Amino acid sequence: MKKDQLGLRHAISQAVALNAPGGTIVLYITSTASLIGFTFTQYPSGALAIPLILILSLVIYGLMSFSMYEFSKKLSSSGGYYTFVSRGLGNSAGFLTAISYVSYQMLSFTGFGILGFISFLYGVLPSVGVNIPYANYLWIPVALAFLGLVAGLIYSGIRPSLRFVSYTITIEIGFFLITSVALLVIDHHSISSVPFTPKPLGNNILYVSTMMIYAIGTFVGIGGALPVAEETKNPKKNVPVAILSTIAILGVTIILAAYAQLTAWPSISSIANFGGSSYPYPVLNIYQSSFGSLSFPLFILLVILVANSYFTATVSLGTNASRVLFSMSREKVIDDRISKTHHRTGTPTNAVLLVALISAVVVIATGLVFEGLYPGEPVNALTFASLFLLILESPVAYLIHILTNTSLAVYIKKEKMKLKLFRQLIIPTISTITLIFAIIVAIEFNLSAPYIYGVYGAIIWIAFILGLTLFVRMRHKARLELIGDFSL
Repeated sequence: MKKDQLGLRHAISQAVALNAPGGTIVLYITSTASLIGFTFTQYPSGALAIPLILILSLVIYGLMSFSMYEFSKKLSSSGGYYTFVSRGLGNSAGFLTAISYVSYQMLSFTGFGILGFISFLYGVLPSVGVNIPYANYLWIPVALAFLGLVAGLIYSGIRPSLRFVSYTITIEIGFFLITSVALLVIDHHSISSVPFTPKPLGNNILYVSTMMIYAIGTFVGIGGALPVAEETKNPKKNVPVAILSTIAILGVTIILAAYAQLTAWPSISSIANFGGSSYPYPVLNIYQSSFGSLSFPLFILLVILVANSYFTATVSLGTNASRVLFSMSREKVIDDRISKTHHRTGTPTNAVLLVALISAVVVIATGLVFEGLYPGEPVNALTFASLFLLILESPVAYLIHILTNTSLAVYIKKEKMKLKLFRQLIIPTISTITLIFAIIVAIEFNLSAPYIYGVYGAIIWIAFILGLTLFVRMRHKARLELIGDFSL
């Protein structure tokens, strides 16, 4: 891969786009409201607590990000998290992290990027009077075409793809900030501090904490600049700045948008219906009716920007996944043919093609399984398929951060550097304790179907990853000798 292709702007755009603020505002806010409605039927206005839940989720993810922030000032590698962990906890833990991170990226790529996009189309087209023919199967060629466009842009090289991403993500962020403030001005009579309290969930801190755990996924793109560190100018300075900037940009945009939606919603329907079966995408209803004569053009612009948000997120996720596979191949952990790069662009072409192939299989298989579970309900089937993969990814992401947190102090000690007690030990420890609690709650909490399927799937997948790591350590230990060795 070519060095110094990207500046700070590109690194920030990569991380922000990976989080897909537009898609997150549509999918995650709605799915959190739906999950609250499914789980806490005794609190019909429970969705009002979403801004508080998001703030707490951002704080937790900020703590989770501290270790990668500290590491990124010292190590710059497309291996990202697994390079950090390898340097701290050793080769086996590094391999476990590598497989976990690739899994997480692929689950996000397929669950959020592709199936999220398809679910959005299936939700938005009927709302503008477009009937979808052959709805049970049309999503398959659409998904493959979408995947082809994404793979093509990644294949063309990181600089043109991130140039496109940086321009469109700026427009997207600006749109949601401006329209969210406008909604608060229009519906100023509904402004209240209640959404920033646990009152909508009966002041039950456990309920708020449980929803916070599932909402952490709202901010999982914060480390998106790590795998492009090798291609970024002055990465030990620019990547840490990108991490902090991404936290601020995503936090303000998503929390403000959620609060604005909940403030505007009472003029349309009751809070109990927010994200319910009658209003699966409440943001669409809000933009269709809340801006007077500007409602229709703003609604059309919203649809375009959200669709593009899924596209740019999928590009960023695929870029990261291909870089990690390239790094693993370069270090002889997996087949060295995967590290082949294009002679002109430096793109790891075989890694990109591998990501596309695996994604096609995962998307089609998951979509068809959920269509079998929900026959004749393609919108619900595809939405639940997307949520299944997103819930499945969460414990995997937690495992990655637990390993990174644990590695930091060990790495500092190994390198004989001075340990900064609060920043490099206490904060990572608090983050790890929180994540362990999150995993326990995810397993123990009595979620209803289809959400519980993702939890079961995560348990099975993590067990498989642990088994694979043990197998490689025992039978193919030589493959782990170079893992995590490369850094600028």
